[in-house]
Amino acid sequence: MASRTRLPGGEPRMASQRRTRRAGTVQARITPSWRHGDRVRWGGQLGYFGRDVEDGTHAEIRIGRRLYLVRIADLKPG
Repeated sequence: MASRTRLPGGEPRMASQRRTRRAGTVQARITPSWRHGDRVRWGGQLGYFGRDVEDGTHAEIRIGRRLYLVRIADLKPG
């Protein structure tokens, strides 16, 4: 006979609490740390990492003779 789960104080759960599911595990996303001169790929183009802008989400990259301000999450290793 299956026992019903109870709250920590011993009282039974309400009907709305009985059929809940546990949250799934969250995968941590690890972003690589880029250094000046590293080759990066952004938007299908190869370029070079310039510097990390101090806001923590953007970086400057150089593709050809142009400088672009892009999100760090959009960069891939080149």
